[in-house]
Amino acid sequence: MNIKYFLLSLLVAFLFSCSETSKEESLEINIFDGSYDTLNFSIDDFINISFKINKEYDISELPDAIEAYYGFWGSSDYERREFELRFYPSNEIAKSSGTFFAEEATGEDAIIKKADATWKEGVKDRRFVGPFGTSKNRSKYLDYVIFGNVIVLCPSEVSEKVIGAWDPIENCKNMLSKLIIN
Repeated sequence: MNIKYFLLSLLVAFLFSCSETSKEESLEINIFDGSYDTLNFSIDDFINISFKINKEYDISELPDAIEAYYGFWGSSDYERREFELRFYPSNEIAKSSGTFFAEEATGEDAIIKKADATWKEGVKDRRFVGPFGTSKNRSKYLDYVIFGNVIVLCPSEVSEKVIGAWDPIENCKNMLSKLIIN
């Protein structure tokens, strides 16, 4: 009887180790390899992965954009980060019409003064807010990605207490991976 119990335990341990391997392999999929460029997403796809809309932006001055949103997403309530999503008719149009505006709004040298920005909508949301609501002269979004028909401005947090919070691409990857899994 003990040998049967031992063999059963060994089989269960083996099955768990196999399932862990496939879970790790699925996390290592490169979502930025271009294989998702043909996909078209809507705001509903993001809402389905628990993206919370804070604002819908007026896109009349953002060439070829269909819609743009500012909101929050996180794998838990304690790890929510702010993202900006800009939707275009296709990946090609996002690249050709949206890249300039995304580059202007991201990075260490991002334009975060309304008077200097080409697209003025939402500029104040792209700055860090300090204590008591004071604005800091630092960009909230240090990078961006074009994923399918969406340009996502990727946040970087000041706090390094949360794993990956400092890496803007990792923050975008965490959110966008949920779109592919769903």
